[in-house]
Amino acid sequence: MKAGASSYTRGSVFRHVSGLSITSAIGLFAIFAVDLVDVLFIAMLGHPELAAAVGFAGTALFFGAAIGIGLSIATSTVVAQSIGAARHDEAARVATHGLLAGLCLTIPLTIFCLVFARKLIALLGAEGETLDLAVVYFRIVVASLPILGLGMAGTSLLRAVGEARLSMWATIIAGLVNAVLDPIFIFGFGLDLVGAAMASVLSRCTVAGLALYYIASRHQLIQRPACGELLADLKQLAAIAIPSLITNLAGPLGAAYATSQMARFGTDAVAAAAVVGRITPVAFAGLYGLSGAIGPVASQNVGAAQPQRVTQTLRAGGLFVTLYVVPVAIAMFLLRDLLVGIFQLEAAAAELLRFYCSFIVISYWLYGLQLAANPLFTALRHPGYATISNIVRDLCLGIPLIYLGSQLFGARGVLAGQAMGNMLAGILAFSIALWLSKRVEAGKNIDLLPFACLKKRWHYYRALAPGVQHRG
Repeated sequence: MKAGASSYTRGSVFRHVSGLSITSAIGLFAIFAVDLVDVLFIAMLGHPELAAAVGFAGTALFFGAAIGIGLSIATSTVVAQSIGAARHDEAARVATHGLLAGLCLTIPLTIFCLVFARKLIALLGAEGETLDLAVVYFRIVVASLPILGLGMAGTSLLRAVGEARLSMWATIIAGLVNAVLDPIFIFGFGLDLVGAAMASVLSRCTVAGLALYYIASRHQLIQRPACGELLADLKQLAAIAIPSLITNLAGPLGAAYATSQMARFGTDAVAAAAVVGRITPVAFAGLYGLSGAIGPVASQNVGAAQPQRVTQTLRAGGLFVTLYVVPVAIAMFLLRDLLVGIFQLEAAAAELLRFYCSFIVISYWLYGLQLAANPLFTALRHPGYATISNIVRDLCLGIPLIYLGSQLFGARGVLAGQAMGNMLAGILAFSIALWLSKRVEAGKNIDLLPFACLKKRWHYYRALAPGVQHRG
């Protein structure tokens, strides 16, 4: 292992999980906070259509980001397992091929999104001036999708080799770039939404540049592609990336349906939902940091053949969720009126934000359990379970509950339906992850699919047992 890297195969598991979660959360908080400030600045312009446009465009951008997330999960998982098994050359080769695959996938997707931007956003329910504004914002930001993919992969690789602080600083610096440029572009140059989009693009360039510099200079994880190993590595990455991609597409599909349902209740409701969509990642950055922490810790211990520490990783994640969510939920309840005033929401929009801060925020306690469980499935080389978990949450539970809630309770029912789906899925996912990790710890097979063709193609799995190093 290179100088500066950390091993998660020794020491307190909770210390590794909590430390990595917090450092990841600090970096994510910087990015999410700037997104929140974007909406705040736009709200100060006094036009609900602008905030609604950001909400529509942001939902559409989730789809493009899903590919970057899927590939970054796959690449960092395999690299962390190689590091855990002390195979640095293999880790560097896989990292290089993963970054290359990300570029090859995101460039054509970017072109597609640019060409069909108007149709994509119209599908979400945007119309009139709001649609026009959302298309302008979307086209500028989506043009940087390949750069976003490199940034995601780079920061994930830094966490995979134990450089959580470097990953944190890369995102913090990028957030500062966005925070400084936002008011200059929006107010100083009078660019409004265009200025906010341009600041976001430059922020993405910053995080990608810093992350790639660190993994290349400090850990030599970028090298010339090895053509003879390229196909085998892509197959290995695809076995995790494809289920992870489907996993992360379920969320945008559910969010798109929720946005379309919210659009039925007017521009104010969509504007309030846009504010909620920016407040949530800021308030619960620790949970998203946990999602990025479980994978490296569990994967290194899988590679080092220490399955008992994999189970400990999941339990540590559950404890972290409880210690984090309860005080955050109480704080948001107490600050609900202040948030309404800051974002200058009125009437129905204000009531919707108060409802979210009063009743919805506590649901993230159970939702956080799913965020702990999903990366553990991937670390065990069973990403298909994470895929099923998210499909159940966002499509099988989320869409019917959102529909039912919107019919019975209006805009509040949309938020409540999402929350109910999150809670039920969290309980199921965490219970299954704990069961699977205990089976691995006991040396039992966890391949539960009945069809051999599916288990080979879907999971790319060979049984994990104590004393056996897993190469994939």
